Amino acid sequence: MSLSTAETESPKIEIFPAPFQRGLLPKVGFVILNCWIIFHLFGIIAAPVSISPSSNLERGIWETLSPYIQLLYQNNGFHFFAPNPEGSNSVRYIVEHDDGTKTEGKFPNREIWPRLLYHRYFMLSENLGQMDPELQPIMARDFARQLCREHQGEKITLQLEWHELARRERILAGGSLYDEDLYVITPLGTFTWEELTNPSNEDVTTTAVP
Repeated sequence: MSLSTAETESPKIEIFPAPFQRGLLPKVGFVILNCWIIFHLFGIIAAPVSISPSSNLERGIWETLSPYIQLLYQNNGFHFFAPNPEGSNSVRYIVEHDDGTKTEGKFPNREIWPRLLYHRYFMLSENLGQMDPELQPIMARDFARQLCREHQGEKITLQLEWHELARRERILAGGSLYDEDLYVITPLGTFTWEELTNPSNEDVTTTAVP
């Protein structure tokens, strides 16, 4: 007895499945994700290239993208690294107490630990040093208030210290990382505790004293 055609045909097995058909939403999401990645990488590049010396175009790109970059904290201090690292700013202070004694200090300093806390102090002094001259007195006053409160002082004097890096040629010639001519001191002002805690003086611009 012969078998029918239907009985003799073996079932068809698909070795390769049909291509996956994406819907509209995944396609849109894929495009948005790729656009965001490109935008993000462009923003990361904009931070270091805007550091002086830079062109107006590079600075313009930074100004446009800076809200996004700063939100994600991607505006790192690239100018502290190779190939041309810069010097650094520190804040020196002298606190005078009611008994006539004085407390001198500086931040950042090597005693600050852990290292991450040192870095935060370093960023505070760097922000002050690079700040707009019109805004710098406001930040200096805030520093003075905090330091005076911390050390329970009656009067405080602040100075901004710029330390230029010693170049290779200087070291080879017998120089030091701490040669006096590598330092530049800028007076930031002298404040009394009463002045710092008086709300009526909040908008007063202080005059730096030598």
